Amino acid sequence: MSKLPYVQPERELHYNLGMLLLILSNLALTKRNKKVLTIDKIQSFYFLVARPAFLNKVLKLAGKRQLNMDDVDYYTVDTISENVDKLFDRARLVVMIKILASKGFLSTEYSDSEGFLFDLTAEGKYVAGKLGDGHFRKLRLFIEQALPLQSMSPSKLSGYINMVMKQGI
Repeated sequence: MSKLPYVQPERELHYNLGMLLLILSNLALTKRNKKVLTIDKIQSFYFLVARPAFLNKVLKLAGKRQLNMDDVDYYTVDTISENVDKLFDRARLVVMIKILASKGFLSTEYSDSEGFLFDLTAEGKYVAGKLGDGHFRKLRLFIEQALPLQSMSPSKLSGYINMVMKQGI
């Protein structure tokens, strides 16, 4: 008897590329069209969106409105685990950024004060707009909930994340 492979969606490359596309699509620009996503902020949002319970704690610390979550979203292995690889795995994020750039989906701009700022090209926005089914619909809600954190500096955002890690979920 052959064993069927167990696929963990949160570790699947295309799922993660889709999540990254959605983060860039929704959080790269402020309402005034100012680019705000540095690689540090992308990594923080990538971590938070994958863990909505953690995101809620950060929102609470920041004095922002929290999202209402289903038990299904709260009690997942990825949400309640202490694994913080996504927060510190810069190499994996850089590979995904390179993939998006190679497909012509990524736009970058350099700022003397903030470094590289990331956004999507028109083609990247088109592809991100097509990601609306299944779990991507929930990811959009989590990303929308993270919007109040968009204008925070990377160090302030990291500070909130560190505080939640010390407190626990």
